[in-house]
Amino acid sequence: MKNYSKIEKLAVFLDSFLGLEYKFKYQLLLDAPENLDIESYIKECERYISSAVGENEYRTIKNSATNEYIENIFFELEKKNIFITTYFSEDYPSALLNITCPPLVLYYKGDLSVLNSDTFGIVGSRKSLPISIKITQRYALELAGAGFTLITGIAEGVDKTVLTTALDNGGVAVSIIAGGLDNIYPKSHSEIINRVAENGLVLSEYPPETIPKPFHFPVRNRLIAGLSKGVLIVSGGKTSGTLYTAEYANDFGKDLFAIPYSVDIPSGAGCNDLIKKGALLTDTPQDILDFYVKTAKKENVKLTDEEKQIVALLKDGSLHIEKLCTALSKQVFEITPLLSVLEIKGLVVKSGNVYGLTRNDLED
Repeated sequence: MKNYSKIEKLAVFLDSFLGLEYKFKYQLLLDAPENLDIESYIKECERYISSAVGENEYRTIKNSATNEYIENIFFELEKKNIFITTYFSEDYPSALLNITCPPLVLYYKGDLSVLNSDTFGIVGSRKSLPISIKITQRYALELAGAGFTLITGIAEGVDKTVLTTALDNGGVAVSIIAGGLDNIYPKSHSEIINRVAENGLVLSEYPPETIPKPFHFPVRNRLIAGLSKGVLIVSGGKTSGTLYTAEYANDFGKDLFAIPYSVDIPSGAGCNDLIKKGALLTDTPQDILDFYVKTAKKENVKLTDEEKQIVALLKDGSLHIEKLCTALSKQVFEITPLLSVLEIKGLVVKSGNVYGLTRNDLED
């Protein structure tokens, strides 16, 4: 186990008490003496801590301020392969030092150093349209291919698409979750999170046992914005939680991009509002690559004649599988394997029985 300083141990100790609010933990850490003895310090701060959590909770904190209790916290984290960095640690992400309420402790699985690369956030609504998922795939594929480490959340829809697209194509992804690492939400995404941990980074500002609460999600979004060089809002209604990320990005002086939508698409209304307020309009990944002077990594994809026919039909927009069958004079059982191969190649995205291309630079 890594040797932690007394101030790092105090941060983790205080963070283990979920009822102790951020502002109290922050002040206790700022006021901690150089020759810190945690047990003595907690006793000295009895009045201050009691005013924050009450006398009963204070006694619990005081009785827990032992080397045995503190070492057990680190032992349990190590047993679960969960690592930590604190506001006082050398490897704490510098991008978070000046954001609103920088986390005092970060819990993670994976490689924290990926945050030292070119990072870019992509977020959007959980209930995105098939076209939005197609857009997400295209941007995630090209930005990851150009060397960006992609940062997002964990939700269904855009978040999941960013993670799977990056991982399936050799890219690096970071998932920032709104609960503890023992409480992945939704649980159905646990397998994806394991893949992210193996090839990138899963990060949380909450102790592992923390169950995600509704207010955790907008608070979490400040970390996505804070850790990203720029942020793309793929989709979101006028009251979407995604807009919290955009607001944080503006507050932190980050580059903010948004996809434009037709006036009659509610799930894109938030994006249009952002563009009106100054967000950079983007309708192709090349806009972002040009902004950062990066080059997309294009791979030549070999297609069979039948695959080329499907690509040609989908270039004008997404199609239901029955329309594809009609156009190609094939039965569903004949065309399904072809579509599956194109999905595996990362060229086609499926939403229900509707298929669309993830990129438009393929030869017919």
